Parts: sequence; structure tokens; C-alpha cells
Amino acid sequence: IIDACVFCPGNESKNPDIARFPAGKNWQVRIIPNEFEIVSNFPVHSTKEFYVNRSGLGEHEVVITRKHNEPVALQSLQTVELSLHTLRQRYLDLAAHGAQHAYIEMFHNHGRDAGASLIHPHYQIITLPMVPPAAHEEISGSHDYYRNHGACVYCDMIKEEKALEDRVIHETPDFMIFEPYAARFPFETWVVPKKHSANFEKISDQDITQLAFAMKLALGQLYAKLSDPPLNFYIHTLPAHAQHSAYDQKSYHWHLTILPRTAIWGGFEYATGIPINPVPPEQAAKFLK
Repeated sequence: IIDACVFCPGNESKNPDIARFPAGKNWQVRIIPNEFEIVSNFPVHSTKEFYVNRSGLGEHEVVITRKHNEPVALQSLQTVELSLHTLRQRYLDLAAHGAQHAYIEMFHNHGRDAGASLIHPHYQIITLPMVPPAAHEEISGSHDYYRNHGACVYCDMIKEEKALEDRVIHETPDFMIFEPYAARFPFETWVVPKKHSANFEKISDQDITQLAFAMKLALGQLYAKLSDPPLNFYIHTLPAHAQHSAYDQKSYHWHLTILPRTAIWGGFEYATGIPINPVPPEQAAKFLK
């Protein structure tokens, strides 16, 4: 416990709860509003007509775990499980507000070079009034693949990786951990459910336990083998609201992406949008096993 840390136990009055689990002073996970929100409930109107813009309407919340300097890689399985239960519940709560929350992004920054402004570990949840480009591209690409092949691209990817084995780091009964083909960054790691599911918020309690184990394993290997690198991880899921059809339920597949920040983009990457990865995913997987 660090007195100066606003997220530590004893400083709860500095950032009032949205919720805490379990209730009371011995909480292990708390949800609070983000003091430095990047979206808000107040629409911003622009008088400029040449540029197309949209108000950043939404909610920005922080999910805090109790111990000050304990990265997710070193947390107990129970703490990671509780964090995932909390993310699932908060996703459902925010999705219930209606289509004003067109997309709900859940992510974690670890290390200053990965955008973490505080050492105390925390997740962030941000709701957006539109589906962001990265998620939209995945959903659209999955849709196209399903139309052309009659199957989910992620399910087929799992079959392919299982057959080849050289990019697979580990499998649990319900999840596969692997380095994706043509990974964008060194040691980019995916955790993908083996059973087809488009929506993270529909994950069962049993699968949350399995996901917590897979997350700890993947993050633990990166922590040990790369000496606690700065990293980001995030969940991409099909938006909860109904502009997405039963077709999208069949074609899309939620997943967790982990991005260690071990490489710096140069002029070529920024100019072209084409990443250069100096560590082939097969080599990365062999190193991390």
C-alpha cells in the first residue's frame, strides 16, 4: 500500500466507487470513473463544417486490482478471475444502456512505454458511439471470409495453427495461445477460445477460469522471457447491439490480443502503415514455450 497512490486501499475517498468486489473495505477489485476521461456524457458541438466530426460521447471507467505493484502476470489466478468477472459484468451493465454505446473496449496498459501513467495495475473500459476502425475491419473481414468459405476465420485459424504447431505456445482445454501468422509486432500473442463465440460477455464462469489461466500463462512467459516488457492487451468482441445479424454471430470470434512494446516504429511504418517485425512469429513462439 502506497499512501500517495490514489488507487491504493485507504484512498477510496479520492475516487468514489462505481462498484467494488467484494463489498466492504477488503475489496479486491474496484470500478471507478476515470478522472482523465477521453470520452464524456456531454456532447461537444463544432461550428466547423468542412471537417466531419462526431462527439466523443461515452463512459470511461477504471477497474483497479488491490495490490500496488503487482502486474497481472504475477497476480493470483483468483485475482485475474475476479478481474475478468468484473469486466464481463461491467460490459453487460454498460451494454444495457442501449445502442448509444455502440462499442465497448476493454484494455490494459502495463509500463510507461505502453501508456500506463500509474504503476498500480488497472484495466480500462471505454464506451464509444461508433465501432472503431480496428474492430470494424476485423468484423468486416470475418464476414467476408464466412461468405466465401462458409466458416469462421478464427475457428479455421485455430485448426491451422494446431496442425502446424510451430506458432502455438500453449493450449488449455478451452483456449489456444499462439503467435499469429505475419504478426505485426515482435512477440504479439493471441489468446483465442477454441469454441466458437462472437461475444465476450457471454463467456461462462468455467471459461473465465480457463481464460484467467491462459492469460497468466501468456503474460507470465512474456514477463519471464522478456524481463517484464511494457505491453498492452485488449479484448475485441462483437458489439452487443443489434445492427449485427445472426450472420455476424457465425462469422466473428472474440479474442484477446497482447502486444509487447519491444519495437519502435520508424518512418517507413508511419508512411506506409506496413509494420516491420524483426522477430518471426515461429521464432517468438519457440522462445516463449
